[in-house]
Amino acid sequence: MADEGTDKPLVDVERNAALYKDFTERTQRIIKSFMERQSSGESYSVADPVEISKLFLDASAKMMADPAKFADAQAGLMKSYADLWQATAKRMAGEDAAPVIEPARGDKRFKDDAWSEDAVFDFIKQSYLLTSDWMTKQYGGIEDTDPKTKEKLQFYTRQWLDAMSPSNFAATNPKVLKTAAKT
Repeated sequence: MADEGTDKPLVDVERNAALYKDFTERTQRIIKSFMERQSSGESYSVADPVEISKLFLDASAKMMADPAKFADAQAGLMKSYADLWQATAKRMAGEDAAPVIEPARGDKRFKDDAWSEDAVFDFIKQSYLLTSDWMTKQYGGIEDTDPKTKEKLQFYTRQWLDAMSPSNFAATNPKVLKTAAKT
C-alpha cells in the first residue's frame, strides 16, 4: 500500500528490518552477558531474609542501648498521633484542621483528591506518613554503625515502608475503591 499520489510505501520495510535486526543483536548480547555472569558465579541474588532479620535485630538492640533516647522518640510519635486524632476529630465535626504531616513533594501515591478531602483516608495517609517518618529516622539515626550497614538499613526500611503504603492495598486506596464501585 502506498501514499496517495506517490509510489512511497506507508511502511518502510527496510528501516523496520534494520530496527528489528538491531533489536535482535542487542537482545543476544544481553542474554550472552547474563549467561556468562551466571556461569562465572557472579549471579544476581535475592537478599537473604536471615541476613536482613539479623541486620534489624542488631539495629534494634543498638536503639535499645539508649532507652531514654528511644523513649523520647516513642513519646514524640505518640504526641504526633494525638495531634492527628485531634485534627481528625475536628474534621469529622466539620471544623477545619491543618494536616499534621504532608506527603513529600513528588510523592504520587496520594494524588487522588480523596486522600485529602475524605477524613478517613486522610487519617490513614497521615498515620502511615507519621509511622514511616518515625521509622526512617529511627533506623537512619543509629549511632556506632558503619556506613555500609547504615545504607542497608535505610534501603530495607524504605523498601518495607513503600510496600506497606496504604495506596498499595485495595481496601485502603480510594481510587481503587471508586473504580471497583463503578465497575
